[in-house]
Amino acid sequence: MTNLFKKSTLRLGSFFILFLFLTGGVFAQQTRITGKVLERQTENPLPGAHVYWLNTGKVTVTDQNGSFQMTGEVSGKQKLKITFLGYEVRYMTLSTGSVKNISVYLKPSEMSMKPVTVLARRTDDIPRARKNVYSAVNPSHDAGQFLRDVPNISGIRKGGGFGLDPVVRGFQKNQLQVQLDGVLQSQGACPNRMDPPTAHIQIENVSQVEVLKGPYALKYGPSFGGVINFQTKDTDFQSEPAYMGYATVGYESNIGRQRYSGGLTRAGENWITRLHLARTATSDYEDGQGQQVQGKFGNWEYTVESSVSLSAKSTVSAQFSQGFTRDTEYPALMMDMREDNTSNLQLNYSGTSLVKDNSQLDASLFVSWVDHLMDNHDRKMSNMMKAETDVQTDTKGYDISLDFPVAYGEWTVGSDATLKSMEGFRDRTMQTGPKQGMTMTDNVWQGGLVNRWGGFAEMRPHVQNWNLVTSVRLDYYYSNATDASSGFDTMFDDLSQDQLNWSASAGIQRDVSSRWTLGLWLGRASRYPGMDELFINYLPIGMDPYEYIGNPSLESETNNQVDFIVGYRSDWFNVKSTVFYSRIQDYITARQRADLEPRKTGTPGVKQFVNVDEAALYGFEASINSAGRMDFGYELTSSWTIGRNIGTHEDLPQIPPLEGNLKLDYRFADGKFVPSIHFRAVAEQDRVSETFGETKTDGFFLTHLRASYRFLEGMTFSGGINNVFDVTYREHLNRSIQGSPLPLNDPGRSFFVELKWDI
Repeated sequence: MTNLFKKSTLRLGSFFILFLFLTGGVFAQQTRITGKVLERQTENPLPGAHVYWLNTGKVTVTDQNGSFQMTGEVSGKQKLKITFLGYEVRYMTLSTGSVKNISVYLKPSEMSMKPVTVLARRTDDIPRARKNVYSAVNPSHDAGQFLRDVPNISGIRKGGGFGLDPVVRGFQKNQLQVQLDGVLQSQGACPNRMDPPTAHIQIENVSQVEVLKGPYALKYGPSFGGVINFQTKDTDFQSEPAYMGYATVGYESNIGRQRYSGGLTRAGENWITRLHLARTATSDYEDGQGQQVQGKFGNWEYTVESSVSLSAKSTVSAQFSQGFTRDTEYPALMMDMREDNTSNLQLNYSGTSLVKDNSQLDASLFVSWVDHLMDNHDRKMSNMMKAETDVQTDTKGYDISLDFPVAYGEWTVGSDATLKSMEGFRDRTMQTGPKQGMTMTDNVWQGGLVNRWGGFAEMRPHVQNWNLVTSVRLDYYYSNATDASSGFDTMFDDLSQDQLNWSASAGIQRDVSSRWTLGLWLGRASRYPGMDELFINYLPIGMDPYEYIGNPSLESETNNQVDFIVGYRSDWFNVKSTVFYSRIQDYITARQRADLEPRKTGTPGVKQFVNVDEAALYGFEASINSAGRMDFGYELTSSWTIGRNIGTHEDLPQIPPLEGNLKLDYRFADGKFVPSIHFRAVAEQDRVSETFGETKTDGFFLTHLRASYRFLEGMTFSGGINNVFDVTYREHLNRSIQGSPLPLNDPGRSFFVELKWDI
């Protein structure tokens, strides 16, 4: 009986399997799914987004136009999962049918698994109450100023309206990476960072900005304190030739800002050409007490870009840009910038399914040249001594990455390199005294070079209900002073050195319920010293009046960091809080050398860059905002960072204070008219570094008003008031006015208007 039952069961099972096999062709059919993945707000394509066909287990990656295509034999409704870093995961269910052509719109995520902020950069956009949307009170002409709208990002101001140097969670200068479209761009030439990397970003040509905080974004390079990735506007190929363009005119009182920009694009089936032009100028301004502050500068820039579709799977493009800045005043420094000329050339290749099905290959070559001239000819001290400094920077490199799916997830592997060299001299000509007419030449950069070659691998495994990312990279460095001045070379046994550094990170996020999300990130990254820390030669480049010299024997800094993220989302609001702690080994700072004499009379002494045992940076960021379902929008944010030198038990310099922001807006007439108000409260900063001459700053409270009106198709008028109540205030990171105890205050009340026309 038992054997009979087994035989009957076996026969029944065999018959059932045979039935499914024979009838499979009846129930399943060949289905093809094509479409595009787009950013919800800007409608820009999202290349590199992952599309999972859950019915089949297949996965593909969108190409440079955000397009994808998948084919399989399945029956019934099709289920898709679409993911892109920094954006909310999207699930879609498609009805039955053999051909599907869809458009998928992704919304920037408030629950991103990385400590990342995404800012859309469209000045005609409504300032919705979401942190990932650009909601500054008026469009900025400077990329550093633009970034100040992000929680826990500040800027070091040395002049009026140009070249704010960003500070992210207390990390600054060489501890941050500034990139354009994921590739390192021009590096400033000025020893005093009159022209930080953000100063060479053409902000009007940017569509959005990713701010990746911490040592986690290792595919962008040896990310130490964070990566600021500016992404340019993108255009799709068109089946029929099409022309698009824009024009912007803006003015702001008090600072006298004038902004004129425009662009024209021709898009065809296989060829796209874009041209961008912009002109910006500002004047001196008044603070809240009516005191005049030098802030003049003039700049014009252009970009020419062309893309060619070689096939349905590959595209090449070339981009050339130049920027020219003139007569820029820096009241906090000993010199003004007479001119700054920047040229960037970038060649790109992108291909899909070339190495493996559904793979994405991206490669870039870039070259940048910066020529920077500064002098003191407009300063009173020029009556005694005229000084000119002419410096140049040459940066070139490559970046190549391959993204490909495997059965258990996705891999991204790649290699990159940056080769940077700098040279320049300062001429000091005496105007009075026994040495009148004598010119002394100082070798500023000593022919310094820093070369880096690196490789990385990032893995994103598929684990149900979990988001995981692990990455690792290796970087080899070589540095040398090829034209060292006499005296400097005798201080050290060897001016050249090489190092091999490794970095690694791991992140995990889980939705513990339909409302709550938890995330944890751990990372380690090493930063090789910057050119100034290695080779600067008797120049006052710090926040104090000391002259600084480099140290070619410096060790790399190592950042060990953890971020813990808690998020809550409801139908009406989102809450997110991040707590971070960073422990830095071999922290680079500067100490006085009593055995060295300064080159310039009146300078208190000489400091040299050195490594110390440890430093720590820790703090939090928190936000609550509307979920975008109401006409009324709000966003409340708060952030705070504390920095400590563990060895000396002293606060680190240039750490921003506790800050809170409240932004409110309302959409009238289906979003055509949107007024908004921005309240900003900043606490006093009494945690200062006396070693670097840092002083306490008072807290302040600001109010800004803005309104925008879209009155024609593609035409938007905006205007408002900055610092409505004409408050006299100074950001803590502002330098003091050179040769005076007076602070470098920010502008008082100003009115602004702007007209933008998208053609």
